[in-house]
Amino acid sequence: MELPYLIVWSLAIQLVVLLLPQLAGARLLSETHRLINDLFEENGYNPYVRPVYNHTTIIDVQMLLFVAQVLEMDERRQTLTTNLWITFEWYDEFLRWDPEDYGGVESIKVKSDEVWMPDITLYNWAGDNYHAYMSKQINVVYKDGKINWAAPVIIKSHCTIDVTSFPFDMQACELKFGPWQYSGKEVTLHGEGDATVFNSDGEWDMEGLTALLKKNFTLMPPIPYTHVLFTVHLRRLSMYYVFNLVMPCVLISGITVLGFVLPSDSGEKVSLGITVLLSLTVFLLLIAESMPPSSDVPVIGQYYAGTMLLVSISIMLTVIVLNLHHRGPQCKPVPQWVRRYVLGSVAKVLRVPRHNTLSKRSRMLLKMHREEAESLMEMAQSHINPNESPIMAINNMSRNAVRNNKSSSDQEKTRCCGHIQADLMRRMLDHLRYLREHFEGIDNSEKVRNEWKMVAQVVDRIFLILYVMGSVSTLLIIVLGMKQPTKEEAATAGH
Repeated sequence: MELPYLIVWSLAIQLVVLLLPQLAGARLLSETHRLINDLFEENGYNPYVRPVYNHTTIIDVQMLLFVAQVLEMDERRQTLTTNLWITFEWYDEFLRWDPEDYGGVESIKVKSDEVWMPDITLYNWAGDNYHAYMSKQINVVYKDGKINWAAPVIIKSHCTIDVTSFPFDMQACELKFGPWQYSGKEVTLHGEGDATVFNSDGEWDMEGLTALLKKNFTLMPPIPYTHVLFTVHLRRLSMYYVFNLVMPCVLISGITVLGFVLPSDSGEKVSLGITVLLSLTVFLLLIAESMPPSSDVPVIGQYYAGTMLLVSISIMLTVIVLNLHHRGPQCKPVPQWVRRYVLGSVAKVLRVPRHNTLSKRSRMLLKMHREEAESLMEMAQSHINPNESPIMAINNMSRNAVRNNKSSSDQEKTRCCGHIQADLMRRMLDHLRYLREHFEGIDNSEKVRNEWKMVAQVVDRIFLILYVMGSVSTLLIIVLGMKQPTKEEAATAGH
């Protein structure tokens, strides 16, 4: 009989142990219901009345702002979209109780629409319309009347973006929070910022978050209004733009150097320069699409514009070089000062080799042939019909010799043959003189063309050095003139 009693008692004890927490929770739940009923129903709580017993009491609202992430920075529309964690705390004198009267309940959670809420508004809101971000949230009410409101909020605000140093820029965007209807005699706002929870989106990194309390007065009558100005200091991560915008420009600018190295006879020097110029124009249009239409030109736009100017000048210089290179036979010879300085001193400094039109051996042979021709000319004593060709003269002399063969003596034959040979020699020398002058004219024309080609080569080398110096100078001027703004300077620019 004792065994069944022991089993029944053990089951009863286990049942009591299991039901005690539920009974305590039900009792606590009932106490919470009774507390909420007493605070809001019995006391006649009105969420539209400022919760102070003395109307001169100022409600101090403490604000804590966490910047979690930058969702979008629209440079063209000058807007910033951020994910914020916002917390507000203030004291409500109508919501206080003694925890001992309500089973030890020290805090309750109610909807924000059921309690009085300060109308804290973002002044520089940039959305399509204002939305009450503080409504339809959960408030924690403590026994001493302290109310805690906390929620994540996605906010789109205006931000004055300075794109002068793009893509190596630092921006200071302001978030201006403050009560809209309540003056400084009713509600004051104090705020702090925290950047410890910030998560970078890969484009922007936070450098700091500052909060500044400000007080403004209306004109008539002078009523004070308080607001907190949060300044979010952001630095752009420029590596993406360096690889996608800066490096292509540098490479394209380097390709322009090949236009000077390319031989003039290839016919592609001007085409290469125009292709480079069109490529830079396309990249500049991509930059212009993302920048705001303002008078501030970003540093990368200045670099592209400078590079385009240099490429345009290089095309003009290439045309000058081609004009010098393709001088025809009717052109004037190279001036003496050009031959002395450009083909002499400058060519030696630039290591441009000077090619002679004739070798030393060819010049000696030509001189010897000229001397022999002149000596043969001195031997000739008379001239007969210089317009007759040597071949026709030989035929005529043969016919005359046959006709006069029978009637002439041997002495006359000898005199006639000598005269015929001298006349034939004279005519042959006339034709040789003509051929020599013709080929000497060709050689002189070729020599003039080669000299102009060499002048074009030296000038092309000079233009190459000037272009490289201009490109390096442009890059150094832009880099040295690009000053990274400090937080104070960025904040001042934001104001």
